[in-house]
Amino acid sequence: MRRLPVGWSALLAFDLLVTLLTSLGLCAASVLLPGITEDYGPATRPTSPRALAVLAAALALITSLAVTATLLARARTDRSRRLALWLSAVRLALLVLAAAALVAYGVFGIELV
Repeated sequence: MRRLPVGWSALLAFDLLVTLLTSLGLCAASVLLPGITEDYGPATRPTSPRALAVLAAALALITSLAVTATLLARARTDRSRRLALWLSAVRLALLVLAAAALVAYGVFGIELV
């Protein structure tokens, strides 16, 4: 099997870093969200449904990162390796797009109003 080109290696490293930082940010938001929204529930339900949804999104990111790593580690053909690389590229593009949308919303939706 051929070695990975430098561009794909850099993309994978950047994807790993962005995915881990995003998931850590989402985990922190899920911990802080009940206090921010003052959504304190009874002792049997310590977090809000929104906080659980944010935590589930963080877990989905980590799971997709694990799937990508598994696909790359067990790739026997170039086709399966290409699939893992494109999965990584799509995940990175979605994270960057979501971050850009959040910044744009903050600038145009909150600051200019």
